[in-house]
Formats: sequence, C-alpha cells, structure tokens
Amino acid sequence: MWCESCRSWFPIEDGILELLPPGLAYAEDRARFWASHAKELSGLGLAAEAPAGDAAHAEEVRRQQEHFDWYADNETQTYDAYEATPFWRAADRIAFSDWRSRVRPGGRLLDVACAQGRSTLPWMDLDLDILAFDISKRLVRQARDRLRRCGGRARVELCVADGSRFPFVSDRFDHVVTYGVLHHLPDPAEACRQIARVLKTGGTYFASENNKTFLRGAFDALQKVWPLWHEEAGAEPLISEEDLRRWLRPHGFAVTTRTSVFLPPHLVNLLGRRAGAAALGATDRLLRAVPRLGRQGGLVLVTAVKNAP
Repeated sequence: MWCESCRSWFPIEDGILELLPPGLAYAEDRARFWASHAKELSGLGLAAEAPAGDAAHAEEVRRQQEHFDWYADNETQTYDAYEATPFWRAADRIAFSDWRSRVRPGGRLLDVACAQGRSTLPWMDLDLDILAFDISKRLVRQARDRLRRCGGRARVELCVADGSRFPFVSDRFDHVVTYGVLHHLPDPAEACRQIARVLKTGGTYFASENNKTFLRGAFDALQKVWPLWHEEAGAEPLISEEDLRRWLRPHGFAVTTRTSVFLPPHLVNLLGRRAGAAALGATDRLLRAVPRLGRQGGLVLVTAVKNAP
C-alpha cells in the first residue's frame, strides 16, 4: 500500500499490513520486501528508504514496541501464559461479558492494541467487522494464527500500527475497544481524541485500565516479592475514573465507569480457575455496593457513548 501524495509505502505480507510510520517500521522486513519487489515498487515511483518521521515520538513508542515483541516469545513469560492465568481469565470474562451485549450486529469494531488476539477473541462469535492492530508485529502474527484457528462469525482484518496515532479515517467505527492500553501510551489524552475522531456519532467506546486506588500499594508490595507479570507502563501507569472522564467528555462522550477486582491477583491464581473466578465475581458484586470502597477496585471499566456535537 502506498500514498500517492507523500510516496510512503507499507508492506503487506501474509495478510498483515505493516502501517507504521518511520522510526517504528521493521527495517529488516521492509528491506526484504523491497528486495523481493524492487522492480514493481520502483515502477510506482517509490524509494527504498522511508521519509523522515517524528523521531521523538518514535523513541517514546519504540520502548513499548520492543517490550511487546519480547513478550510474544521469551523464556520468562509469554503473553499467552500471562493471559492464561486464572486471574486474567476471570477479569477478562467480567469485562467483556457486559460489553458484548452492547455491540450492534453488523457493526464495525476497532480493537486498539489487540496483542496476540486477546481482546479480539471475545468478539469473534458476533456479527461484526473487526479491524484489530498492535504496535508489535510479532503479536499481530500470533493473533492472525490464533484467530484463523478459532474461526467465528466476525470478519477480521489485522495490521501493525501505532496506538497513539491512528492511521484511519474519521467517523468510521461503531465501536472502539482499548483493553489495558492507555497506560502504555505516551499521551493517553491524545489517544482519547483519536478514539473520538474515528468513532461514529452514537458509537461506543469500551476500555479497561489500572485504577488509582488505595489498594494499589498492597498489590505493588506483593508484586515486588512475587511478580506475576512484567509491566512496561507509559506516562500514566495508573488512571482514575476522573482522568478518563476528563479526557473523554470534551469530545462529546457520555461516560459510565465502574471498578472491578478487589482481590489480589496472587490470591485468585492460588484459588485456581473456577474458585478464583467465583471469588472475584462475588467480591465485585459485594464490594461495589459499599460506599467509597466500591470505587477502589484495581481496574476501571469504561463504557462511553459518543454523542452528537
């Protein structure tokens, strides 16, 4: 794919479009692609070297790209293993069970930072057109293979792109989901502006983020003694309900939030899949009804509707 105006070009290999700006593009993959198709690409007036880009922005985002490329396959903990823990299986089910009921049959959904298909898979049995992308090409390749194996009613396209600067036209999607994404980005407020831009009026935004809560200290202490996963947070590692309202409301969103997870993930994992899921669900239902405490869950879950300007 190429731009007739600026002459930038982006390779498509094995069904995956690498739609990355200079500084984040995979240089070896581009060089190999050029070597294989040099005659055709030159004939289009394209050049092997990419034009200069925003070096400062690329430097901020590259750290996340390298982290998630590492997470795709390593000897410490893969993203598959991270997702498969009893805690995250239970937490994922709580979040997506409510969101799934709110999507429009036949609608178009944008899955921002889809990882290896973790935040795409829960929609696959629904009548949706899904565009899913991630900054990590390795994770996107895993997502492609995983989604091919699982099948489903949804029609999915995958690409590699930057979650802080969406390379998509405006007013195109009925739904956007960011599942634990904003706290990895250099500017979450700008990402919210991008989400508002690509959503249609009446469209719905779903999100989950690490909550600013007084319970966080206990979790952080446990993580130092017994780390469950490897985090590489961005400028805002913790995001409150008020932060999300402040970023979304100026763009016409009606924002609804609730919190989830009042048990340490370590305990949920020790209880195992069934007992851990039951305990997490029960404590969510009980403690959300307690004044003040009900806003202190470890995760903030968001459902926001974009209203007409």
